[in-house]
Amino acid sequence: MLLQALTKSLAAASLLLSFGDAVPTIGNSSCKSIPGDHAWPTSVEWEQLNQTISGQLIGTIPLASVCHIDSYDNYNATACAALQAVWDLPGTHLPYSGEIDSAWFQNDSCVPFTPTSQPCELGNYVSYSINVTGADDVIAGLQFAEEKNIRLVIKNTGHDFLGKSTGKGGLGLWMHNLKTTEYISNYTSSYYDGAALKIGAGITGAEAYTAAHQYGYRLVGGECPTVGLAGGYTQGGGHSLLNSVYGMGADNALEWEVITAQGQYLVATPTQNADLYWALSGGGGGTYGVVLSLTTRLYQDGEVGGAALFFNATLVSNETYWAGIEAWHTALPPIVDAGIVVIYELVGNTFSSLSITAPGMNATQVAAQFAPFLASLDKLGIPYSFVPRTSATYFDHFSQDFGPLPDGSDPASMIENSRIIPRATLLDPEGNSAVVGAMQTAVASGNFLLGCNALNVGAGGNFTRSDYPDNAVLPYWRDAMVVCLMIGIWDWDVPRSNMEARESELINVITPAFEAASGSGAYLNEASFKTPDWQEQFYGTNYDRLRAIKRSYDPNDLFYAITAVGSDAWVTDSAGRLCRA
Repeated sequence: MLLQALTKSLAAASLLLSFGDAVPTIGNSSCKSIPGDHAWPTSVEWEQLNQTISGQLIGTIPLASVCHIDSYDNYNATACAALQAVWDLPGTHLPYSGEIDSAWFQNDSCVPFTPTSQPCELGNYVSYSINVTGADDVIAGLQFAEEKNIRLVIKNTGHDFLGKSTGKGGLGLWMHNLKTTEYISNYTSSYYDGAALKIGAGITGAEAYTAAHQYGYRLVGGECPTVGLAGGYTQGGGHSLLNSVYGMGADNALEWEVITAQGQYLVATPTQNADLYWALSGGGGGTYGVVLSLTTRLYQDGEVGGAALFFNATLVSNETYWAGIEAWHTALPPIVDAGIVVIYELVGNTFSSLSITAPGMNATQVAAQFAPFLASLDKLGIPYSFVPRTSATYFDHFSQDFGPLPDGSDPASMIENSRIIPRATLLDPEGNSAVVGAMQTAVASGNFLLGCNALNVGAGGNFTRSDYPDNAVLPYWRDAMVVCLMIGIWDWDVPRSNMEARESELINVITPAFEAASGSGAYLNEASFKTPDWQEQFYGTNYDRLRAIKRSYDPNDLFYAITAVGSDAWVTDSAGRLCRA
């Protein structure tokens, strides 16, 4: 309660404390201005913006400032200890305009684990944010950023691990409080007739699932319940527990409400502003326009089969255990083709499912689907635990696997990369063996685990791609059977240099092993910002078309986000300014 009270005080005081004029330095006109530059807006200009948007401007005061003496004059040891205990949880950062989840981009500038004597600095955090309440706030923010030549950032929940939702000296458009939902019983169009849900940009997965459940429906959303559905999740593609039946999150997008860089309000559908719809549906967030809302398909809810599967190398050799992983890959086609998604972790020499989701099935049917693989484990002599279950609804199933809602328990502080692994690779014995070798490389040091999804969003399964409009989802997804995240949990007990060494291990050892074994690409929402050929890895053959669409709707490149389409036109200088390349 003390921490809550203090952070509310920070929010109330942030505007007053942040208005101030730094000693100016001469900036480069080809660069965005940052605090201290001669062209940085004056306190009077910031106040004028604040009046224009009816007092919705927030100056960033880092949450962890309570842990540092003499920075914001609010040091409190008790509040700091409370903050340390919850710093790794997304729900800690979610309610604050300037906060982000990524420990890498927090950059030790102001975190609760550095010495109290270390100054609390903004670092990569935005300088100001607009608490967006509607289109007019967005338009005012766009105009101000353009006129004053400052970096513009779009932030919803702050989950992005590539640094897209923050930026030094930035003006943030904070979309988190656009919390409207509208149930549409019969959305009618040339491409879909049926139930739909219109959600404001700030609606999280948990909020969307709850709204759909109230009307007896389910929808496609992410595993982390605090991720914003209309933000980078759907705009970046969107994998889900329901992919093998209903496709990617982006496949389910019916229409977008958008404000363009010129301040124009547009509705984008497959038949209206179709190029913008195509780009927003899988082509990455934060670069084509500011999304106000998303309308997405709903599906009648009902019974969902599930299970928990576990095996390890405790009673068998490591060689036998990894043979079990090869057998797992071989057994996957009929499982995912039946509409099942399996989310599982490989930690050292242990396989454990986080969620097995079989819409329309019961426990008996799920057991039948997994029987051939369990027989393979028996043949290898690998002991296992397999416990099937039935949930009455998808909401119940999700809540059991990823609750407690609304925040869940997923950690926020990590480094990661991803690899989309084609079905053809895993069904080829040599390819399967090579992928398993890459998996062994990933977990060998103990610094990383693998979090994988087995699914089918292409041909030959339960999902029929031709029933959905064309979109910009990375084409590699359509050939995939597994996508694996290489995850390194951030360790606050070691120096940052240790974590930088682990990042180097991820980029220079683990990722090349997967690239050599599987080819294909990476999931742009769960990848490394250090990926050198990100245009190919994240967007593939869609990149040139996406770049042309961005030029059409954002000719001056007002929108920028790391590894987003068009970001190759910019570089960051040594002071953190965004400059033309």
